[in-house]
Amino acid sequence: MTPVAERFLRYVAINTQSDPESKSVPSTACQLDLSRILHDELVAMGTPHCHLDGNGYVYATIPASHGVRRDDASLPVVGLLAHVDTSPDAPGADVLPLVHFEYSGGRIVLPGNPDVTLDPVNQPALLDHIGEDVITSDGTTLLGSDDKAGVAVLMQLAEDLLTDRSIPRPAIRLCFTVDEEIGRGVDHLDLDLFGADVAYTLDGSGVDTINAETFNAVEAVVHVTGVSVHPGYARGRLVNAIKVAALFLAELPADRAPETTDGRQGFIHPVHMAESDCAGAEIKLILRDFEEQGIQEQKALLEAIAEATEKRCPNSRVRVTFREQYRNMREVLDRHPAVVDHIEVETLYCFIHQLGINGGRIT
Repeated sequence: MTPVAERFLRYVAINTQSDPESKSVPSTACQLDLSRILHDELVAMGTPHCHLDGNGYVYATIPASHGVRRDDASLPVVGLLAHVDTSPDAPGADVLPLVHFEYSGGRIVLPGNPDVTLDPVNQPALLDHIGEDVITSDGTTLLGSDDKAGVAVLMQLAEDLLTDRSIPRPAIRLCFTVDEEIGRGVDHLDLDLFGADVAYTLDGSGVDTINAETFNAVEAVVHVTGVSVHPGYARGRLVNAIKVAALFLAELPADRAPETTDGRQGFIHPVHMAESDCAGAEIKLILRDFEEQGIQEQKALLEAIAEATEKRCPNSRVRVTFREQYRNMREVLDRHPAVVDHIEVETLYCFIHQLGINGGRIT
């Protein structure tokens, strides 16, 4: 195994699920378990200015290589971030990572739950990794590669750059955040302590890709109130909140769902129904659209469906509340194009440098 893969295997074994219902920071104490490990490993590497704050954020510095001056305007202090928490949407404790060496291109059956498989028919991206080692969970939990893959890469980068001070680079500030999966990843980020001029997050899919925009994201919660009456004398009086909620869901447009959209198309996605009964039900949905106008149209649509559902079900009450989760970063990047320019130039520079190391040629 490569050093970065070994790191990854160690990190995914640590439960760091965040909790959207928690009001604490971080939302779960277990996230601090990994934050402390990262801090201690960075200190052991000799990383300067390493700090673990009270919210679970880890900050550290990789100094610029010899000959690079901090006052050189063409070389900003570059921030690199990854988040330690994993999604609360599936089990994340007691992760058992499995390495499938030299993947042959077939179907992978996960032994912890044979009903869970990875099949190139459904996941064609697997075919891009034939002959490579593929890491999965055993099928009973998340693996947690979102974003412990990013964490492992940055930690290995720190060790490599601190070991070889001759590799050309500007000053780099690392930051490991908490609670990203529940939309609070930078709520308590100390920008002064971070000290970066531009910053980039390692948290995506694919290889050799720079993402300079994303969805606008809003959470919607539909609160349904019915009228609970004993079924023995419910005629004309009972209003079943579960059925009212089902009517609301049935009105969601089929062509605005994740399973029917792609690319830059927005969608409305029900993600959770809380424990419900005849008297009350609650539906959580996420709204996604690259444009603010699209988000506003989705909000108006849900409110219209709520009003129409109430009219179909007299004496019911259907209300929708919204919470902004994050915005399309393009809104800011369009005003500061140098941020994207820097990462493109630095990526090309590192590529050219690597070719030089390996004796390659550029034509």
